[in-house]
Amino acid sequence: MKSILSNRYVDALAKTMLFIGIFHFAIRTYLAARHDIQMLNAFTILDLDTFLPGLGVGLVNLILSYIMILTVYGFVYRSLTRSTNEGK
Repeated sequence: MKSILSNRYVDALAKTMLFIGIFHFAIRTYLAARHDIQMLNAFTILDLDTFLPGLGVGLVNLILSYIMILTVYGFVYRSLTRSTNEGK
């Protein structure tokens, strides 16, 4: 498998966390399909609803949670691709 990071210990840790995250999301997806779509609310998955109790409830908050995820993804994607494209 291709290395993500240069240090093999940190690389193993990152891959372990990625695997556990994917497995966790698969379980939540299964539970959401069987019980309640709110299980997939990103605010609930990140336990942000502990600090702001209303975040894990409602369709609007579910949509807002994935808008937040896509925004973070966009920033990370832009920052990672900008550094690799500048060398060309």
